[in-house]
Amino acid sequence: CTCFIISSKMLRLLAEETDDADERCLLLDQAELSAHLRGQRSVALANTAFGIAATGEKRRTVYDAKGKTTLPGKLVRGEGAKAGTDIAVNQAYDGAGATYDFLREVLKRNSIDGKGARLDSTVHYQKNFNNAFWNGQQMVYGDGDGKLFLGFTGAIDVIAHELTHGLSQHAVPGGLVYEDQSGALNESISDVFGSMV
Repeated sequence: CTCFIISSKMLRLLAEETDDADERCLLLDQAELSAHLRGQRSVALANTAFGIAATGEKRRTVYDAKGKTTLPGKLVRGEGAKAGTDIAVNQAYDGAGATYDFLREVLKRNSIDGKGARLDSTVHYQKNFNNAFWNGQQMVYGDGDGKLFLGFTGAIDVIAHELTHGLSQHAVPGGLVYEDQSGALNESISDVFGSMV
């Protein structure tokens, strides 16, 4: 599934509540983008076997979308590289590491797929993007609009929550379909893991 931390329904509700026309347009555009990305994900699954490169050891990569929507973007930090000056890059890297370590140490699981899947992240997705999501292959983080939402990499529970959608994708036979009761269960499991990490 393409799973977002802020639902399309919430983005539409926020758009209805604001008196700022520019903010309303931004929120409605992002709600529509969410639907588009979910559609892309369903097509991509037919063409790949999850698309995640398994390595057998902790391996994190962080890319910079530079305000665009092309994924994954430019590689800016790989496993073992020193922290740079971009706070979002460092937070995405550290959050993926904390989630990986939790899975390894507490659940004795080798990454989200149990086989050492590489944890890829892209930061600075689109301009003023008010969301973070797991697209079935990697994490994607917006910087927020600086008004309603700030960057999404600063909250470890957001990172762990979204990566847990990847765990559910791999650990549950057939996955948890992202609608109705199974969708609610998918979200609940991600909430619990987000809190535990």
